[in-house]
Amino acid sequence: MKLRVLMKISVFTSIVLFCTALIAYLFLRMTAVENNENFNLYKLVPTDAVAVLEINDVEELIGDIDELDCSRDHHFLYISHLFSLLKTNLYALKEESAHGLSRQMNQMLLSFHEPDSDKNQVLYCSLGTGDFGLIERLIQKYFLGASMVKTAQYKGKDIRIYPMPDGSFLSCYVTSQFVAVSFQKKLIEQVMDAYSSGHSLSRDPSFKMTRAKKPINGAVTIYARMQSLDMGKMTDGAFSTISLGGWTEFDVRMGGKTLYFTGVSHDTDTCLTFMNVLRKQRAIEGFLPESLPATTFFFSRRSVSDLQTVFDFTSEQAYLDSVQSSYMHARDAELIAYLQENGGVEMMTCVFENKDTAALPAVVMSFSINDPPGAERMFKNLLKMTPADPLAPLWQFVENRSIASQFFPVYRMPRNTLFARLTGIGTADLHTYACFYGGRMLLSPDPEHLLLYIECIENDDVIDLETVSDEGISDLSELYHFMLFSDLEKVFDQPENYVRLIPGFFFRNAEFFRHFKLSAQFTCTDGVVSPNVVLLYKGD
Repeated sequence: MKLRVLMKISVFTSIVLFCTALIAYLFLRMTAVENNENFNLYKLVPTDAVAVLEINDVEELIGDIDELDCSRDHHFLYISHLFSLLKTNLYALKEESAHGLSRQMNQMLLSFHEPDSDKNQVLYCSLGTGDFGLIERLIQKYFLGASMVKTAQYKGKDIRIYPMPDGSFLSCYVTSQFVAVSFQKKLIEQVMDAYSSGHSLSRDPSFKMTRAKKPINGAVTIYARMQSLDMGKMTDGAFSTISLGGWTEFDVRMGGKTLYFTGVSHDTDTCLTFMNVLRKQRAIEGFLPESLPATTFFFSRRSVSDLQTVFDFTSEQAYLDSVQSSYMHARDAELIAYLQENGGVEMMTCVFENKDTAALPAVVMSFSINDPPGAERMFKNLLKMTPADPLAPLWQFVENRSIASQFFPVYRMPRNTLFARLTGIGTADLHTYACFYGGRMLLSPDPEHLLLYIECIENDDVIDLETVSDEGISDLSELYHFMLFSDLEKVFDQPENYVRLIPGFFFRNAEFFRHFKLSAQFTCTDGVVSPNVVLLYKGD
Protein backbone atom coordinates (compact mmCIF):
# COMPACT_ATOMS: atom_id res chain seq x y z
CA MET A 1 0.00 0.00 0.00
CA LYS A 2 1.28 3.42 -0.96
CA LEU A 3 2.44 5.86 1.71
CA ARG A 4 -0.08 8.50 0.49
CA VAL A 5 -2.94 6.07 0.94
CA LEU A 6 -1.72 5.11 4.40
CA MET A 7 -1.56 8.77 5.41
CA LYS A 8 -5.12 9.38 4.15
CA ILE A 9 -6.40 6.39 6.10
CA SER A 10 -4.54 7.53 9.20
CA VAL A 11 -5.88 11.08 8.99
CA PHE A 12 -9.42 9.84 8.31
CA THR A 13 -9.22 7.40 11.25
CA SER A 14 -7.96 10.13 13.56
CA ILE A 15 -10.82 12.40 12.54
CA VAL A 16 -13.37 9.63 13.16
CA LEU A 17 -11.88 8.81 16.56
CA PHE A 18 -11.81 12.50 17.53
CA CYS A 19 -15.44 12.97 16.48
CA THR A 20 -16.44 9.82 18.34
CA ALA A 21 -14.69 11.00 21.50
CA LEU A 22 -16.23 14.46 21.17
CA ILE A 23 -19.73 13.02 20.74
CA ALA A 24 -19.22 10.71 23.72
CA TYR A 25 -17.96 13.61 25.85
CA LEU A 26 -20.87 15.84 24.90
CA PHE A 27 -23.33 13.02 25.51
CA LEU A 28 -21.90 12.31 28.96
CA ARG A 29 -21.86 16.03 29.81
CA MET A 30 -25.47 16.48 28.72
CA THR A 31 -26.47 13.38 30.68
CA ALA A 32 -24.71 14.70 33.79
CA VAL A 33 -26.42 18.09 33.44
CA GLU A 34 -29.79 16.43 32.91
CA ASN A 35 -29.30 14.22 35.95
CA ASN A 36 -28.40 17.26 38.04
CA GLU A 37 -31.43 19.19 36.79
CA ASN A 38 -33.72 16.29 37.63
CA PHE A 39 -32.22 15.56 41.05
CA ASN A 40 -34.93 15.64 43.73
CA LEU A 41 -33.54 17.74 46.56
CA TYR A 42 -36.30 16.48 48.85
CA LYS A 43 -34.39 13.18 49.00
CA LEU A 44 -31.98 15.05 51.27
CA VAL A 45 -34.46 16.68 53.67
CA PRO A 46 -34.77 14.92 57.08
CA THR A 47 -38.32 13.83 57.94
CA ASP A 48 -38.43 15.97 61.11
CA ALA A 49 -38.35 19.24 59.14
CA VAL A 50 -41.14 21.57 60.32
CA ALA A 51 -41.09 23.79 57.22
CA VAL A 52 -39.46 23.94 53.80
CA LEU A 53 -38.86 27.00 51.64
CA GLU A 54 -38.78 25.92 47.98
CA ILE A 55 -37.10 28.62 45.90
CA ASN A 56 -37.84 28.24 42.21
CA ASP A 57 -35.82 31.32 41.19
CA VAL A 58 -33.48 32.69 43.86
CA GLU A 59 -32.48 35.73 41.80
CA GLU A 60 -36.13 36.72 41.23
CA LEU A 61 -36.99 36.16 44.91
CA ILE A 62 -34.20 38.33 46.26
CA GLY A 63 -35.01 40.99 43.67
CA ASP A 64 -38.65 40.99 44.83
CA ILE A 65 -37.58 41.28 48.48
CA ASP A 66 -35.31 44.22 47.71
CA GLU A 67 -38.21 46.03 46.01
CA LEU A 68 -40.55 45.79 49.02
CA ASP A 69 -41.37 49.05 50.80
CA CYS A 70 -40.27 47.58 54.13
CA SER A 71 -36.88 46.67 52.62
CA ARG A 72 -36.47 50.19 51.32
CA ASP A 73 -37.07 51.35 54.91
CA HIS A 74 -34.44 48.84 56.12
CA HIS A 75 -36.86 46.48 57.90
CA PHE A 76 -35.83 42.89 57.21
CA LEU A 77 -37.05 39.54 58.57
CA TYR A 78 -33.98 37.65 59.82
CA ILE A 79 -35.54 34.22 60.37
CA SER A 80 -32.73 32.43 58.53
CA HIS A 81 -29.04 33.17 58.90
CA LEU A 82 -28.35 31.01 55.84
CA PHE A 83 -30.76 32.92 53.64
CA SER A 84 -29.43 36.24 54.93
CA LEU A 85 -25.94 35.07 54.02
CA LEU A 86 -27.13 34.03 50.56
CA LYS A 87 -28.99 37.31 50.05
CA THR A 88 -26.00 39.38 51.14
CA ASN A 89 -23.59 37.58 48.80
CA LEU A 90 -25.82 36.75 45.83
CA TYR A 91 -24.49 39.56 43.67
CA ALA A 92 -20.92 38.61 44.48
CA LEU A 93 -21.77 35.01 43.55
CA LYS A 94 -23.17 36.15 40.20
CA GLU A 95 -20.10 38.27 39.49
CA GLU A 96 -17.88 35.22 39.92
CA SER A 97 -19.76 33.49 37.10
CA ALA A 98 -19.63 34.87 33.57
CA HIS A 99 -23.19 33.70 32.82
CA GLY A 100 -24.81 34.13 36.25
CA LEU A 101 -26.11 31.26 38.34
CA SER A 102 -26.74 27.94 36.64
CA ARG A 103 -30.28 26.66 36.41
CA GLN A 104 -29.42 24.09 39.07
CA MET A 105 -28.14 26.62 41.57
CA ASN A 106 -31.00 29.04 40.95
CA GLN A 107 -33.39 26.47 42.44
CA MET A 108 -32.87 25.83 46.15
CA LEU A 109 -34.50 24.41 49.26
CA LEU A 110 -34.24 25.70 52.81
CA SER A 111 -35.47 23.37 55.57
CA PHE A 112 -36.33 24.52 59.11
CA HIS A 113 -35.89 22.30 62.18
CA GLU A 114 -36.70 22.33 65.87
CA PRO A 115 -35.81 23.92 68.17
CA ASP A 116 -36.60 27.16 66.40
CA SER A 117 -33.42 29.14 65.66
CA ASP A 118 -32.18 31.30 62.80
CA LYS A 119 -29.25 28.87 62.43
CA ASN A 120 -31.12 25.59 62.86
CA GLN A 121 -31.68 25.19 59.13
CA VAL A 122 -30.22 23.54 56.02
CA LEU A 123 -29.79 25.07 52.55
CA TYR A 124 -29.72 22.70 49.55
CA CYS A 125 -29.11 23.17 45.83
CA SER A 126 -28.23 21.04 42.83
CA LEU A 127 -24.88 21.57 41.15
CA GLY A 128 -24.12 22.04 37.52
CA THR A 129 -20.71 21.64 35.95
CA GLY A 130 -18.18 23.87 37.71
CA ASP A 131 -20.67 25.12 40.31
CA PHE A 132 -18.80 23.86 43.36
CA GLY A 133 -15.63 25.54 42.14
CA LEU A 134 -17.65 28.74 41.96
CA ILE A 135 -18.71 28.31 45.59
CA GLU A 136 -15.13 27.61 46.66
CA ARG A 137 -13.91 30.78 44.94
CA LEU A 138 -16.60 32.81 46.68
CA ILE A 139 -15.66 31.44 50.10
CA GLN A 140 -11.98 32.06 49.46
CA LYS A 141 -12.60 35.62 48.26
CA TYR A 142 -15.21 36.87 50.69
CA PHE A 143 -14.82 34.75 53.83
CA LEU A 144 -11.87 33.29 55.69
CA GLY A 145 -10.61 31.31 52.73
CA ALA A 146 -11.05 27.81 51.37
CA SER A 147 -7.49 27.04 52.55
CA MET A 148 -8.80 27.01 56.13
CA VAL A 149 -11.38 24.31 55.43
CA LYS A 150 -11.39 21.34 57.81
CA THR A 151 -12.75 17.91 57.04
CA ALA A 152 -14.78 15.73 59.41
CA GLN A 153 -15.64 12.11 58.73
CA TYR A 154 -19.18 10.79 59.12
CA LYS A 155 -19.85 7.16 58.20
CA GLY A 156 -16.98 7.19 55.75
CA LYS A 157 -17.97 10.43 54.02
CA ASP A 158 -16.50 13.91 54.26
CA ILE A 159 -18.15 16.97 55.78
CA ARG A 160 -16.33 20.19 54.89
CA ILE A 161 -16.29 22.72 57.75
CA TYR A 162 -15.56 26.37 56.98
CA PRO A 163 -14.80 28.93 59.73
CA MET A 164 -16.89 32.08 59.32
CA PRO A 165 -15.91 35.67 60.20
CA ASP A 166 -18.38 35.81 63.11
CA GLY A 167 -16.81 32.79 64.82
CA SER A 168 -19.43 30.26 63.66
CA PHE A 169 -18.75 27.29 61.38
CA LEU A 170 -20.47 26.36 58.14
CA SER A 171 -20.78 22.61 57.53
CA CYS A 172 -21.00 21.42 53.94
CA TYR A 173 -21.81 18.05 52.34
CA VAL A 174 -21.07 18.03 48.62
CA THR A 175 -21.35 15.47 45.83
CA SER A 176 -21.26 15.79 42.05
CA GLN A 177 -25.04 16.35 42.10
CA PHE A 178 -25.77 18.62 45.05
CA VAL A 179 -24.52 20.59 48.03
CA ALA A 180 -26.11 20.90 51.48
CA VAL A 181 -24.89 23.50 53.99
CA SER A 182 -25.84 24.31 57.57
CA PHE A 183 -24.47 26.03 60.66
CA GLN A 184 -25.33 22.83 62.54
CA LYS A 185 -23.05 19.86 61.77
CA LYS A 186 -25.60 17.48 63.30
CA LEU A 187 -28.17 18.59 60.72
CA ILE A 188 -25.74 17.80 57.89
CA GLU A 189 -25.31 14.34 59.43
CA GLN A 190 -29.11 13.93 59.40
CA VAL A 191 -29.14 14.99 55.74
CA MET A 192 -26.52 12.32 54.94
CA ASP A 193 -28.56 9.70 56.81
CA ALA A 194 -31.76 10.70 55.00
CA TYR A 195 -30.06 10.44 51.62
CA SER A 196 -28.26 7.15 52.24
CA SER A 197 -31.22 5.41 53.93
CA GLY A 198 -33.93 6.73 51.61
CA HIS A 199 -35.99 7.83 54.64
CA SER A 200 -36.36 11.47 53.68
CA LEU A 201 -39.19 13.96 53.39
CA SER A 202 -39.74 12.81 49.80
CA ARG A 203 -41.19 9.59 51.26
CA ASP A 204 -43.58 11.27 53.71
CA PRO A 205 -47.15 10.38 52.51
CA SER A 206 -48.77 13.64 53.66
CA PHE A 207 -46.00 15.77 52.16
CA LYS A 208 -46.00 13.82 48.88
CA MET A 209 -49.75 14.32 48.52
CA THR A 210 -49.44 18.05 49.19
CA ARG A 211 -46.56 18.64 46.82
CA ALA A 212 -47.93 16.39 44.05
CA LYS A 213 -50.92 18.71 43.68
CA LYS A 214 -48.75 21.81 43.51
CA PRO A 215 -47.77 23.35 40.15
CA ILE A 216 -44.80 25.70 40.14
CA ASN A 217 -46.10 29.25 40.57
CA GLY A 218 -43.86 32.20 41.29
CA ALA A 219 -40.40 32.41 42.77
CA VAL A 220 -41.05 30.72 46.12
CA THR A 221 -43.35 28.21 47.82
CA ILE A 222 -43.53 27.50 51.55
CA TYR A 223 -44.46 24.08 52.91
CA ALA A 224 -45.35 24.19 56.61
CA ARG A 225 -46.01 21.23 58.88
CA MET A 226 -48.92 22.64 60.87
CA GLN A 227 -49.32 19.81 63.36
CA SER A 228 -47.98 22.04 66.13
CA LEU A 229 -48.21 25.82 66.07
CA ASP A 230 -47.23 27.95 69.05
CA MET A 231 -49.98 30.35 70.08
CA GLY A 232 -48.30 32.84 72.37
CA LYS A 233 -46.52 32.83 75.70
CA MET A 234 -47.77 31.15 78.83
CA THR A 235 -46.98 32.55 82.27
CA ASP A 236 -43.77 30.50 82.54
CA GLY A 237 -42.39 32.08 79.36
CA ALA A 238 -42.99 29.01 77.18
CA PHE A 239 -45.32 29.03 74.20
CA SER A 240 -48.58 27.10 74.25
CA THR A 241 -49.25 25.03 71.14
CA ILE A 242 -52.26 24.32 69.01
CA SER A 243 -52.68 21.41 66.60
CA LEU A 244 -53.58 22.77 63.16
CA GLY A 245 -53.17 19.82 60.80
CA GLY A 246 -50.63 18.24 58.43
CA TRP A 247 -48.59 19.78 55.62
CA THR A 248 -49.89 22.97 54.04
CA GLU A 249 -48.38 24.72 51.03
CA PHE A 250 -48.33 28.48 50.50
CA ASP A 251 -47.65 30.39 47.32
CA VAL A 252 -45.96 33.69 48.12
CA ARG A 253 -46.52 36.93 46.24
CA MET A 254 -45.07 40.26 47.23
CA GLY A 255 -44.97 43.77 45.94
CA GLY A 256 -44.88 47.30 47.31
CA LYS A 257 -46.37 47.25 50.80
CA THR A 258 -48.14 43.88 50.66
CA LEU A 259 -47.14 40.24 51.12
CA TYR A 260 -49.66 37.54 50.15
CA PHE A 261 -49.53 33.91 51.29
CA THR A 262 -52.10 31.75 49.48
CA GLY A 263 -52.28 28.25 50.92
CA VAL A 264 -54.02 24.91 50.57
CA SER A 265 -54.19 21.84 52.82
CA HIS A 266 -55.27 18.45 51.46
CA ASP A 267 -54.53 16.60 54.71
CA THR A 268 -57.39 14.27 55.63
CA ASP A 269 -56.31 12.55 58.85
CA THR A 270 -58.88 11.96 61.58
CA CYS A 271 -57.04 13.78 64.39
CA LEU A 272 -58.75 16.63 66.20
CA THR A 273 -56.85 19.47 64.51
CA PHE A 274 -57.82 23.03 63.69
CA MET A 275 -58.16 22.11 59.99
CA ASN A 276 -60.46 19.19 60.73
CA VAL A 277 -62.56 21.31 63.08
CA LEU A 278 -63.08 23.75 60.19
CA ARG A 279 -64.11 20.89 57.94
CA LYS A 280 -67.01 20.18 60.32
CA GLN A 281 -68.37 23.75 60.27
CA ARG A 282 -70.75 25.40 57.83
CA ALA A 283 -69.37 28.40 55.97
CA ILE A 284 -70.39 31.90 57.03
CA GLU A 285 -70.77 34.86 54.70
CA GLY A 286 -70.00 38.55 54.78
CA PHE A 287 -67.37 40.72 56.36
CA LEU A 288 -68.91 41.84 59.68
CA PRO A 289 -72.41 41.18 61.03
CA GLU A 290 -72.16 44.15 63.39
CA SER A 291 -70.24 47.36 63.95
CA LEU A 292 -67.09 47.39 66.06
CA PRO A 293 -65.57 50.18 68.19
CA ALA A 294 -63.36 52.57 66.23
CA THR A 295 -60.30 51.70 68.34
CA THR A 296 -60.53 47.96 67.56
CA PHE A 297 -57.05 46.60 66.80
CA PHE A 298 -57.92 42.90 66.72
CA PHE A 299 -61.04 41.02 65.70
CA SER A 300 -61.86 37.52 64.54
CA ARG A 301 -64.99 35.87 63.20
CA ARG A 302 -65.52 32.12 62.93
CA SER A 303 -68.16 29.52 62.23
CA VAL A 304 -69.39 27.60 65.29
CA SER A 305 -72.19 25.62 63.64
CA ASP A 306 -70.69 22.56 65.38
CA LEU A 307 -69.82 24.23 68.70
CA GLN A 308 -69.12 20.99 70.56
CA THR A 309 -66.30 20.11 68.15
CA VAL A 310 -64.84 23.61 68.54
CA PHE A 311 -64.95 23.33 72.33
CA ASP A 312 -63.48 19.80 72.36
CA PHE A 313 -60.56 21.08 70.31
CA THR A 314 -59.91 24.15 72.47
CA SER A 315 -60.27 22.06 75.66
CA GLU A 316 -56.81 20.63 74.99
CA GLN A 317 -55.05 23.98 75.47
CA ALA A 318 -52.36 23.61 78.11
CA TYR A 319 -52.71 27.06 79.65
CA LEU A 320 -56.06 26.10 81.24
CA ASP A 321 -55.02 22.78 82.81
CA SER A 322 -54.37 24.28 86.24
CA VAL A 323 -57.76 25.98 86.60
CA GLN A 324 -60.19 23.24 85.62
CA SER A 325 -62.49 21.70 88.24
CA SER A 326 -65.53 19.45 88.22
CA TYR A 327 -67.71 22.47 89.02
CA MET A 328 -66.44 24.37 85.98
CA HIS A 329 -66.73 21.29 83.76
CA ALA A 330 -70.43 21.15 84.68
CA ARG A 331 -70.91 24.87 83.95
CA ASP A 332 -69.09 24.51 80.61
CA ALA A 333 -71.40 21.66 79.61
CA GLU A 334 -74.48 23.72 80.54
CA LEU A 335 -73.31 26.71 78.52
CA ILE A 336 -72.48 24.57 75.50
CA ALA A 337 -75.94 22.98 75.64
CA TYR A 338 -77.52 26.43 76.00
CA LEU A 339 -75.68 27.87 72.99
CA GLN A 340 -76.38 24.81 70.88
CA GLU A 341 -80.10 25.32 71.51
CA ASN A 342 -80.21 29.12 71.22
CA GLY A 343 -77.11 30.21 69.33
CA GLY A 344 -76.59 30.84 65.64
CA VAL A 345 -73.70 29.67 63.52
CA GLU A 346 -70.96 32.25 64.16
CA MET A 347 -69.06 34.07 66.88
CA MET A 348 -66.82 37.14 66.96
CA THR A 349 -64.07 38.42 69.22
CA CYS A 350 -62.84 42.00 69.25
CA VAL A 351 -60.17 43.78 71.29
CA PHE A 352 -60.22 47.57 71.47
CA GLU A 353 -58.68 50.40 73.48
CA ASN A 354 -60.03 51.20 76.93
CA LYS A 355 -60.97 54.71 78.03
CA ASP A 356 -58.28 54.47 80.67
CA THR A 357 -55.19 53.89 78.53
CA ALA A 358 -53.35 52.49 81.56
CA ALA A 359 -55.97 49.75 81.97
CA LEU A 360 -56.13 46.47 80.09
CA PRO A 361 -57.68 46.72 76.62
CA ALA A 362 -61.36 45.86 76.39
CA VAL A 363 -62.27 42.48 74.94
CA VAL A 364 -65.76 41.31 73.96
CA MET A 365 -66.93 38.04 72.42
CA SER A 366 -70.35 37.84 70.78
CA PHE A 367 -72.57 34.99 69.58
CA SER A 368 -75.30 35.18 67.02
CA ILE A 369 -78.66 34.31 68.65
CA ASN A 370 -81.75 32.92 66.92
CA ASP A 371 -84.45 34.29 69.29
CA PRO A 372 -82.87 37.00 71.50
CA PRO A 373 -85.84 37.60 73.87
CA GLY A 374 -86.48 33.89 74.40
CA ALA A 375 -82.74 33.17 74.68
CA GLU A 376 -82.33 35.83 77.36
CA ARG A 377 -85.21 34.42 79.42
CA MET A 378 -83.74 30.92 79.21
CA PHE A 379 -80.29 32.22 80.14
CA LYS A 380 -81.66 34.03 83.20
CA ASN A 381 -83.43 30.86 84.36
CA LEU A 382 -80.23 28.87 83.80
CA LEU A 383 -78.31 31.17 86.12
CA LYS A 384 -81.02 30.99 88.77
CA MET A 385 -80.72 27.20 88.87
CA THR A 386 -76.91 27.18 88.99
CA PRO A 387 -75.60 25.33 92.07
CA ALA A 388 -73.52 27.28 94.58
CA ASP A 389 -69.81 27.36 93.81
CA PRO A 390 -67.86 25.65 96.65
CA LEU A 391 -64.90 27.98 96.04
CA ALA A 392 -66.80 31.25 95.66
CA PRO A 393 -69.60 32.96 97.59
CA LEU A 394 -73.05 33.45 96.11
CA TRP A 395 -73.35 36.56 93.98
CA GLN A 396 -76.04 38.86 92.65
CA PHE A 397 -76.00 37.53 89.11
CA VAL A 398 -77.87 40.39 87.45
CA GLU A 399 -77.63 44.18 87.61
CA ASN A 400 -79.05 46.90 85.40
CA ARG A 401 -76.73 49.39 83.75
CA SER A 402 -77.82 52.42 81.78
CA ILE A 403 -76.35 53.99 78.65
CA ALA A 404 -78.01 56.99 77.03
CA SER A 405 -81.18 56.46 79.10
CA GLN A 406 -81.36 52.79 78.07
CA PHE A 407 -81.14 49.99 80.63
CA PHE A 408 -79.14 46.85 79.87
CA PRO A 409 -79.18 43.86 82.24
CA VAL A 410 -75.63 42.61 82.80
CA TYR A 411 -75.36 39.01 84.05
CA ARG A 412 -72.45 37.70 86.08
CA MET A 413 -71.92 34.06 85.15
CA PRO A 414 -70.51 31.33 87.43
CA ARG A 415 -66.91 30.27 86.93
CA ASN A 416 -66.42 28.60 83.55
CA THR A 417 -63.79 28.26 80.84
CA LEU A 418 -65.92 28.92 77.75
CA PHE A 419 -64.68 32.47 77.16
CA ALA A 420 -61.03 31.62 77.82
CA ARG A 421 -61.09 28.58 75.54
CA LEU A 422 -62.75 30.33 72.62
CA THR A 423 -60.67 33.52 72.79
CA GLY A 424 -57.38 32.46 74.40
CA ILE A 425 -57.81 35.22 77.01
CA GLY A 426 -58.23 34.04 80.58
CA THR A 427 -58.67 35.78 83.95
CA ALA A 428 -57.81 34.66 87.45
CA ASP A 429 -61.37 33.92 88.64
CA LEU A 430 -62.79 32.89 85.24
CA HIS A 431 -66.07 34.68 85.87
CA THR A 432 -67.64 36.03 82.70
CA TYR A 433 -70.26 38.75 82.23
CA ALA A 434 -73.02 38.56 79.64
CA CYS A 435 -75.36 41.05 78.03
CA PHE A 436 -77.91 40.77 75.20
CA TYR A 437 -77.60 43.61 72.71
CA GLY A 438 -78.35 44.12 69.04
CA GLY A 439 -79.72 40.62 68.58
CA ARG A 440 -76.51 39.07 69.89
CA MET A 441 -75.18 37.67 73.16
CA LEU A 442 -72.10 39.57 74.35
CA LEU A 443 -69.56 38.06 76.75
CA SER A 444 -66.60 39.67 78.52
CA PRO A 445 -64.45 39.11 81.63
CA ASP A 446 -65.24 42.70 82.70
CA PRO A 447 -68.73 44.28 82.75
CA GLU A 448 -67.21 47.68 81.94
CA HIS A 449 -65.96 46.26 78.65
CA LEU A 450 -69.52 45.35 77.70
CA LEU A 451 -70.78 48.83 78.53
CA LEU A 452 -67.95 50.55 76.66
CA TYR A 453 -68.64 48.35 73.63
CA ILE A 454 -72.35 49.24 73.66
CA GLU A 455 -71.57 52.93 74.20
CA CYS A 456 -69.30 52.98 71.12
CA ILE A 457 -71.98 51.39 68.97
CA GLU A 458 -74.74 53.66 70.30
CA ASN A 459 -72.60 56.75 69.64
CA ASP A 460 -71.62 55.51 66.17
CA ASP A 461 -67.97 55.59 67.23
CA VAL A 462 -67.18 52.58 65.04
CA ILE A 463 -64.52 51.45 62.59
CA ASP A 464 -64.65 52.55 58.97
CA LEU A 465 -65.31 49.37 57.00
CA GLU A 466 -63.95 50.84 53.78
CA THR A 467 -60.63 51.68 55.43
CA VAL A 468 -60.29 48.20 56.92
CA SER A 469 -61.26 46.66 53.57
CA ASP A 470 -58.46 48.56 51.88
CA GLU A 471 -56.02 47.13 54.43
CA GLY A 472 -56.15 43.60 53.08
CA ILE A 473 -59.68 42.35 53.78
CA SER A 474 -60.81 43.15 50.23
CA ASP A 475 -58.52 40.41 48.93
CA LEU A 476 -60.24 37.75 51.04
CA SER A 477 -63.27 35.63 50.23
CA GLU A 478 -66.87 36.57 51.08
CA LEU A 479 -67.55 32.95 52.10
CA TYR A 480 -65.26 31.47 54.76
CA HIS A 481 -64.95 29.52 58.01
CA PHE A 482 -62.51 31.67 60.02
CA MET A 483 -61.09 35.18 59.67
CA LEU A 484 -59.00 37.56 61.76
CA PHE A 485 -57.57 41.05 61.40
CA SER A 486 -54.90 42.58 63.64
CA ASP A 487 -52.66 45.59 64.01
CA LEU A 488 -49.63 43.61 65.16
CA GLU A 489 -47.85 46.53 66.81
CA LYS A 490 -50.74 47.06 69.22
CA VAL A 491 -51.12 43.34 69.92
CA PHE A 492 -47.43 43.09 70.81
CA ASP A 493 -47.93 45.77 73.48
CA GLN A 494 -50.55 43.73 75.37
CA PRO A 495 -49.95 41.65 78.53
CA GLU A 496 -49.19 37.96 78.26
CA ASN A 497 -52.74 36.71 78.72
CA TYR A 498 -53.65 38.47 75.46
CA VAL A 499 -50.79 37.26 73.28
CA ARG A 500 -52.40 33.93 72.40
CA LEU A 501 -54.53 35.85 69.92
CA ILE A 502 -51.94 35.20 67.19
CA PRO A 503 -49.10 32.64 66.73
CA GLY A 504 -45.96 33.11 68.79
CA PHE A 505 -43.83 33.17 65.61
CA PHE A 506 -44.90 36.79 65.14
CA PHE A 507 -43.86 37.65 68.71
CA ARG A 508 -40.41 36.11 68.26
CA ASN A 509 -39.92 38.39 65.26
CA ALA A 510 -41.78 41.37 66.70
CA GLU A 511 -39.24 43.98 65.61
CA PHE A 512 -40.10 43.20 61.99
CA PHE A 513 -43.81 42.39 62.21
CA ARG A 514 -44.76 45.39 64.36
CA HIS A 515 -44.63 47.39 61.13
CA PHE A 516 -47.50 45.31 59.64
CA LYS A 517 -51.21 44.68 59.85
CA LEU A 518 -52.26 41.05 59.53
CA SER A 519 -55.31 39.57 57.82
CA ALA A 520 -55.87 35.81 57.78
CA GLN A 521 -58.72 33.70 56.48
CA PHE A 522 -59.47 29.98 56.29
CA THR A 523 -61.98 28.65 53.78
CA CYS A 524 -63.02 25.02 53.24
CA THR A 525 -64.38 23.56 49.98
CA ASP A 526 -64.95 19.82 49.44
CA GLY A 527 -62.73 19.02 52.41
CA VAL A 528 -59.81 21.14 51.17
CA VAL A 529 -58.84 23.95 53.57
CA SER A 530 -57.34 27.09 52.03
CA PRO A 531 -55.56 29.46 54.45
CA ASN A 532 -54.83 32.90 53.03
CA VAL A 533 -52.66 35.44 54.82
CA VAL A 534 -52.08 39.10 53.94
CA LEU A 535 -49.40 41.26 55.58
CA LEU A 536 -49.80 44.98 54.96
CA TYR A 537 -46.82 47.22 55.67
CA LYS A 538 -47.77 50.36 57.61
CA GLY A 539 -44.60 52.30 56.80
CA ASP A 540 -42.40 54.35 59.09
